[in-house]
Amino acid sequence: MTVQITPISTQHTGMTVSAEGSVAAWHVTFQIHRDESLRVAISIPLSGPPTHQEAQQKALKILQSFLSDACEAAKNYQISN
Repeated sequence: MTVQITPISTQHTGMTVSAEGSVAAWHVTFQIHRDESLRVAISIPLSGPPTHQEAQQKALKILQSFLSDACEAAKNYQISN
């Protein structure tokens, strides 16, 4: 079964203050789906990247790290009665 990840929304939400000064704030949402059996959306708030594309790239790296950790957690999870 193939899993697909698609960016469905990238919104510039304003500016925020960081150690580097005033930087762009973003909210990037990805849709993850496998056939018609599973479909979820994950939203990632972030700050720093100056462009739409760079915000998507940074959010994708965050998503990849999260999914890797989630996969490991799922392998170790056991349902208790």
